[in-house]
Amino acid sequence: MQGVAMLMIDPNAADAKLRLSGFLVANQFLATAATLRRAFDLGHDDVLIVLTVALGNVQRMLRTPDAQGLAASTALVEQDRIIPVSRRAVARATGLSRETVRRRINSLLLCGKLLEWEDGVRTARRLILSPQIRESIHEMLELTAGTCRALQREGIIIAD
Repeated sequence: MQGVAMLMIDPNAADAKLRLSGFLVANQFLATAATLRRAFDLGHDDVLIVLTVALGNVQRMLRTPDAQGLAASTALVEQDRIIPVSRRAVARATGLSRETVRRRINSLLLCGKLLEWEDGVRTARRLILSPQIRESIHEMLELTAGTCRALQREGIIIAD
């Protein structure tokens, strides 16, 4: 079995092509944001809030032993493994005002994208299983691969 190539940035090539490097990465960011807005059928702030809540639990699973591999699977996570995210934590993580977060979370609760849970909120269990989210993940992976291929063609990303 062959080893996986390590991808690295050539800082000199990145500096020499800084405008192009920045454009490719920023373009991927904008395309990814548009993909997420379509998949969730939400505006920018709402997507930011839903992702912050969803990723809070994934980050916890990745930081602690995950013998079942739940962070990398499509299996539903048991209720006792889900830790609610407070509105204050969402405001802190997103940079949105606490009032905006409170108002947007109330709206997301009404439309079923988030659920009230103990002392905070969590995402609805069905979100990750929805075909739109699955398709958007595939689209984001292709966007990332395309950006990496372009950066590699330009000598900005090199394989070790």
